[in-house]
Amino acid sequence: MQTSQTNLKVSFYLKKNVSRNGSCPVMGRITIGKDMVQFSCKLEADPKLWDTRADRMSGKSAHARSVNREIDKINVAINKGYREIVSMRGHASASEVKDAFQGIASSQETLLKIFREHNSEYEKRIGINVSQGTFWNYKNSYFHLEQFINQKYRVSDISFRQLDYSFIENYGYYLRIDCRMMPGTVLRKITNLRKMVKIAIGRRIISNDPFIGYSAERPKSSQKYLPADELERLMAVPLDSSALEITRDMFVFSCFTGLSYIDLYNLTNKQIFKANDFSLWINTVRQKTGNESKIPLMKRALSRIRSGWD
Repeated sequence: MQTSQTNLKVSFYLKKNVSRNGSCPVMGRITIGKDMVQFSCKLEADPKLWDTRADRMSGKSAHARSVNREIDKINVAINKGYREIVSMRGHASASEVKDAFQGIASSQETLLKIFREHNSEYEKRIGINVSQGTFWNYKNSYFHLEQFINQKYRVSDISFRQLDYSFIENYGYYLRIDCRMMPGTVLRKITNLRKMVKIAIGRRIISNDPFIGYSAERPKSSQKYLPADELERLMAVPLDSSALEITRDMFVFSCFTGLSYIDLYNLTNKQIFKANDFSLWINTVRQKTGNESKIPLMKRALSRIRSGWD
């Protein structure tokens, strides 16, 4: 049975093992060039009614029509799997088409499946060793990757064996051009995809790294800092709002301690202690890295602490 695909041929035949009822198992064969695999159709047919030229049963009995319908469904599914793989990679092997037809990839490990498992695990760790922002970053990356796969390749998921260098390049192009993302955002999305690949390699789902030779565009970094004179002016400017004063005090406190916004947000009196020389220090654990930090509390930072802060 020659299919509509130039390089793909699907044929069906009967296995010689005859069951007690006189039927034989129906087998299938996928051939692409010189590459060939066989598979069981999980059907049985009467060898007396099997048409070897047509690769199907002859006659109009209910059983013959049922077997022929299943054969047609198998043929359509194989062609669909072949087209999806070729659209992704430009070529396909017989075993890959067989796996796609039999649903092996979807029932085992695929890219989006692994990504969902990763995100589900991260969600459980929020507040322990994962921040809400980090989880949202991965969740957003999953959304864009899912959209890309659906729009570009017209499939709901892909196996890791189909993920290659061209897929990564196309994904980067999609993020930059179609989604109009800045280089730093694209880099984060690509980095999150890279993590899924590392998971697949670690689990021995794949052995080759499709990222070999790929280099994502990195944003041009420029050192941003506030000159001392501008900081002095900011500290001295009169404000007519207590809310603005608190915001300004928090910013100045961050400047003199090096604490990030989230670490400053989480800071309490319990994290401030007095050393043997009576100097005040901050003892905190950075949320992003999980590292412990001991920071001297200088007078200019201390002056920004208001009574009533918890």
